[in-house]
Amino acid sequence: MTDDRFDPNSLDTRSYNLGMVYAFAECVGSGVKRLALSPPLSRGEFEVIIEDVERIAREYDVTLHVDEEFLGTKLFNPEFTRGKIVIHLAEDEATVDVYRALKEMKREHLEAGTLNDEVETEVAWGLGRLLSYSDDAIRELLENPRF
Repeated sequence: MTDDRFDPNSLDTRSYNLGMVYAFAECVGSGVKRLALSPPLSRGEFEVIIEDVERIAREYDVTLHVDEEFLGTKLFNPEFTRGKIVIHLAEDEATVDVYRALKEMKREHLEAGTLNDEVETEVAWGLGRLLSYSDDAIRELLENPRF
């Protein structure tokens, strides 16, 4: 049996990562998404593309946020981003602030020992909304996390 899924590893990594960033910058810059994310990047992959990512951000007038500890939620398998850099492409700094507030909320609950399923779900919904996912898409990811 053959696997019919697309394998991004078959592509040139730099071109693939920049292509993803460029497409998402256009989505954010045109108002389709509030926030979009680069693929998770190793330090080396990040260093190779960051100057071009900054050019793309200027072209589409989007705000960049470099996140070395991506917010783990019920939407995505945390192993996908662990130890990786994720570049956020945001409509504005206020959007980045909302993301930071979600991270802080989770951190505070974790430190207080009050991080439970309800809080995890609230954080996941907050991130899903920032990513401009529909309610149906968020519900689906909560049941079947991506990656």
